[in-house]
Amino acid sequence: MIKILLLTDYSQESERRFLNGFVKYADTQGGCIFYPMSHLISQTRDNSIEIIKLAKKFKVDAIIGLWHNINVEEARKLNIPIFLRTYKRVYDEFPMLTGHYKEFGAYAARFFIEQKFSNYAFIGMKDIIWSMSRYEGYSEQIVSSLKAFTYRYDVEDFKDEISEITDWLRALPKPVALLACNDFMARQVTEICQMEGIRIPDDISLLGVDNDEFMCNISSPTLSSIKLNFEKHGYEIAEALFQMVNQKKTWPARIAVEAIGVVERMSTKRRVISDPYIRDIVEFISRNYTQEIDISKLTSFIPLSRRAIEMKFKKEMYPHTITSYIMKLRLDHFCHLLEATDLPISIAADRSGFIDSSNFSTIFRKYKGITPSEYRKQLK
Repeated sequence: MIKILLLTDYSQESERRFLNGFVKYADTQGGCIFYPMSHLISQTRDNSIEIIKLAKKFKVDAIIGLWHNINVEEARKLNIPIFLRTYKRVYDEFPMLTGHYKEFGAYAARFFIEQKFSNYAFIGMKDIIWSMSRYEGYSEQIVSSLKAFTYRYDVEDFKDEISEITDWLRALPKPVALLACNDFMARQVTEICQMEGIRIPDDISLLGVDNDEFMCNISSPTLSSIKLNFEKHGYEIAEALFQMVNQKKTWPARIAVEAIGVVERMSTKRRVISDPYIRDIVEFISRNYTQEIDISKLTSFIPLSRRAIEMKFKKEMYPHTITSYIMKLRLDHFCHLLEATDLPISIAADRSGFIDSSNFSTIFRKYKGITPSEYRKQLK
């Protein structure tokens, strides 16, 4: 049975999801034994001697996780696979636990561009590799698509910079689409905005990364976030590591975690909608799309003809009509349920607002090109 020295931060949901995927593969190979080590120790200076001592003491077959101050020469003498996640430097000597960081930023930009924002901003962490790359992908996509400027603030020490961050948030042109480098940073932004009376999502439409469900759901308003496939990442890393240990294979090309969609919550629910009547309709749909919506009743409280409302709606929400916008929200919700739960397809469809489940598979195929069952298989 493979023995692994684990250097990780168990308080982070992303780390736990990564380990869930890792364990799923390990169980197919008879399991493994973890020797956990506090991430606080693994991040301290001059910690290489302590980590190497533990690796020798437990005679581990591999090391995985956060080792920021690795002594490369001494670590290589262990002659075992070492999978690293670091924040400020890439080590060519070891396989890295990494991600498609620039693509995450570009993904966020495309999400906001579809909502027709004129102003874009990014808040990140200074000198952190993945944060800088997410900014690059975000700003490059915005320049490519709109030739627009991205406002940027990089935090070095949050508790010492609250005043400066507050001033920056106040000065941003409103409304603005703001990407935070991760959910933790996004949550800090929501707290400042609450104190300062900056409205989310009306003034700032806020998107995080990682989809840490606990962090997202305790924020006010709840945080929209890019969901990353940490479980798949963990599974593939485990597969590579077991091959390296058992078959003496060299490490593979870097295996990177992928984005699998935006989980939209209240922090991005409002589009930049100039017409107050259409804004009211969109707000009503956003609250009630999982219920049956009668469009004639939906337009009854607006002092315009149904035709005029439909034309205004399509202008503000292009390319969506009222019907297609309701369909989009329901399909997004359904896809999220397939990703996040093991609910049967018929129940997930019903909870997403598809009352008539008999022809739901046909509807889903029309919009997604595959059946719900095929979509769920792809996720797995």
